[in-house]
Amino acid sequence: MPPAVPPEAEGAAPAGLRPVPATGDGRDPAPPAQRTARGGRQRDPAADRAILESTLGLLGEGCSFSALSMDLVAQRAGVARATIYRRWRNKEELVLAALSSLDVPVTPSDGLPLRERLVDLVDQIRHRGQDTHLHRLLAGLLGEAVHRPQLVEAYENTAVAARRDAMRQVLRDGLDSGELRPGLDVDQAIELLTGPMLARLILRQRPVESAAFAEAIVDTFLDGTRSNPAPR
Repeated sequence: MPPAVPPEAEGAAPAGLRPVPATGDGRDPAPPAQRTARGGRQRDPAADRAILESTLGLLGEGCSFSALSMDLVAQRAGVARATIYRRWRNKEELVLAALSSLDVPVTPSDGLPLRERLVDLVDQIRHRGQDTHLHRLLAGLLGEAVHRPQLVEAYENTAVAARRDAMRQVLRDGLDSGELRPGLDVDQAIELLTGPMLARLILRQRPVESAAFAEAIVDTFLDGTRSNPAPR
């Protein structure tokens, strides 16, 4: 974790970087409406966006996690390094926030049959995977898995958690209804359902043109997990 930024350094840009225009007290400005009752400042959404977009831009252009620095992000975003540290304690938190900002809400599929609900969730991965920028970012994140497994784990616990929870609920509904065989390991089932699509999109960097691949994944899964396999 990088050292805490001393209070006297707040608002001071690192050497060689563009400083943020300062007020008379040397701190980057905040309009009166953005100040709290105690005189502190609320976070500026525009600065948040600039920092996150700059982080994504650097990673998407091939900058590795190891090479990424708060100085580089600050320079690109046009903010002081201290502005970043006021929001994220370290580079890992910043990268996770940037990646999480790309995620989209999970589309609900309540009321559909089990097969259609699973196809919908797997196909939502395909739709997210059409973003080639996200491809590169996730491929870079996977490249860090050997040296920083906690980074990948943290990403799964933040950006991926809602999608996994939605699939877990559908599978539990299938168990409760008796459509899936008793004793099915739900966590393993999630890996079986998501792994092929992620491998195609992220590892092999191959586009998936339609929902047919999601349907094939789900049908293969259900062939081995239904209580009474559907006739072909």
